[in-house]
Amino acid sequence: MFTRLGRSLSVAATLLAFGASTSVRAQEPVITLREAISRTLQSNPDLAAYAYTLKAQDGRITQSGLRPNPTLSGTVENVLGTGLASGGQYAELTLMLSQVIELGGLRERRIDVARRERDGLQAEGDIRRLDTIAETARRFVSLASQQEQHQLTHLAVELAEKTAAAVEKRVAAAKSPLAERDRAAVALQRAQNDDAHAEHELQTARYALAASWAASKPDFVSASADLYRLPTMRSYDELLAALEATPDLARYLSEARLRDAEIALAIAGRRQGLQIGAGVRRLEQTRDTGLVFSFQMPLPVGDRNQGLIAEAEARREGAAAEREATLIKARTQLFGYYRELLDRQRQVGLIREKALPRMESALAHTDYAYERGRYSYLELVDAQRELLELKREAIEAAAQYHFTLIEIERLTGNGLSR
Repeated sequence: MFTRLGRSLSVAATLLAFGASTSVRAQEPVITLREAISRTLQSNPDLAAYAYTLKAQDGRITQSGLRPNPTLSGTVENVLGTGLASGGQYAELTLMLSQVIELGGLRERRIDVARRERDGLQAEGDIRRLDTIAETARRFVSLASQQEQHQLTHLAVELAEKTAAAVEKRVAAAKSPLAERDRAAVALQRAQNDDAHAEHELQTARYALAASWAASKPDFVSASADLYRLPTMRSYDELLAALEATPDLARYLSEARLRDAEIALAIAGRRQGLQIGAGVRRLEQTRDTGLVFSFQMPLPVGDRNQGLIAEAEARREGAAAEREATLIKARTQLFGYYRELLDRQRQVGLIREKALPRMESALAHTDYAYERGRYSYLELVDAQRELLELKREAIEAAAQYHFTLIEIERLTGNGLSR
């Protein structure tokens, strides 16, 4: 089952359509989302630990299939009494070997319960793996976003340096007051501080991604990513239909099957089995030996496992109710994520295709006019600020698109790219 699950968020390898980004230098060691997910599945400590849970349940299945051991018993009668019995000549020694014979397929029912328990653990493991893959994808998107933010702070420094140089020329030509030089210098220092902080955030994002596969430090410098390439998505109806087969809902089916197996085991347990035995008895008085046979069968008079059956039936009905509640919640979340995805797609397109080209043109005209004394320093700085803010909005909107897409993939357990 997990082969499909692995592909579902491995489609996240196309989720960002992560190819070479313009911000990634060719000589730097880079990592793709597909490689990050592969490393996570191989080395994530949480997933490795859960594998032992399944192995432990395999041991329980083996134990459930074992038959009861035979019982060896011995009794000595008519000894240490009074009179003639005090000497032991009337003693009777009996040795018996008995075996429980399980009825009603009790052993098969035990095995079935243990296997159904393992199915439930496997479903929980699928959920854990899907959560782990989704978290790795989120960290990858965060790294890609931080790379773009770092490029933006580089641009802010470049603009501040250019402005400071332009102001210096105007001050030297007595066309601008000295206060503008100081303000430009402070603006440059603030841009440099922001750039240094962005470098710190970028390094943190690298380490967070590497921690997904328990690496002590990253062996890569950049994520190979194109943050602004937004993959197409399936229709809402297709996504809605995919909810029915998600691991989050499949675990309730596994639980219902477990409860059915428990009911069958409880019914079979009404007849716990026969115990038959055979042995020999030594009669000291006559020095004779005889065979002894025994037979035992519990009578289901008061305890017929009524409570266990009622408990399993109630849990089965509860699993069905929980599945329905989970499905309703998932549908509500899916609708919200889907609308968010459309909104972010519209926002990214509007900013990058319309707003940014106009703002870049406006800044070019403002810069040209400032150099010729037609615009003030404040007008130039304001145009730069608006450009940087638009670019920041584009980064945040694109990153949020991919974050939302990851949540949809996690919710539906299916890849969205066609």
